Amino acid sequence: MIQPTIVEGFQPDHTVLVRYPNPKAEKSQTSRSFWNVKERTFPAENPENFALEKGDMVEILVDPMDSIKAAFMIFILPLIVFLAFYGAASLFTSVEGLLYLAGVIGLCAGLGFNGVLRKLKGPGRLPVIQKKMTPEGMKEFMKCHDACKACKGCG
Repeated sequence: MIQPTIVEGFQPDHTVLVRYPNPKAEKSQTSRSFWNVKERTFPAENPENFALEKGDMVEILVDPMDSIKAAFMIFILPLIVFLAFYGAASLFTSVEGLLYLAGVIGLCAGLGFNGVLRKLKGPGRLPVIQKKMTPEGMKEFMKCHDACKACKGCG
């Protein structure tokens, strides 16, 4: 999956810090300041050694399989463990409060397992910068970006 991002900085290990652009930030500025929402940066590899500066717009390639695995580990695995703990507890008791407690313990165990596994495995594969966007491509993305699925920025 290819995503346009904006270069925010550079790290000593030669990875590039990028963030997803928010062209409609002006419209939601009041709500963003109320909730203290900050644009989050993340590292990306630059194997082609593009000459980049802060503020350049680049396209990154995020491996779809890694995204699916991460979503499974964050959302589905804790639910499976919840059901397993709830089902196992139902073999021993029928008290609803204890069943609920067992399920919540299972949910926390699934989330904890995911956290420990992420610490042991490390950050995984980083997104890769595919190309530096042209000024025309940047204008097209900033003009639309309304999930129309018709232009390059949305689709």
